[in-house]
Amino acid sequence: MSLVNLPVNDPTKNQYQLWIVDPKRDEIPVDGGVFNIPSGSATAIIPIRNALQVSDPAAFVITLEQPGGVVKSKQEIVVALAKS
Repeated sequence: MSLVNLPVNDPTKNQYQLWIVDPKRDEIPVDGGVFNIPSGSATAIIPIRNALQVSDPAAFVITLEQPGGVVKSKQEIVVALAKS
């Protein structure tokens, strides 16, 4: 995944987390991994690390969560959304 102009985060305070929405799977998005945006990077290449199978991704959501991420997001702070 390639991201442009996402604000730098302090990994001791919060981390970004990717969620993959697959309506054919169920209503709970699949965790795609946590990541950081380091200072000085206008474009960041982030690997997607989903542990569960996703067959028909309909959307990708990036939230800001506690360090290490969460099992189920309340999606209180959504920083990006992409629909396929």
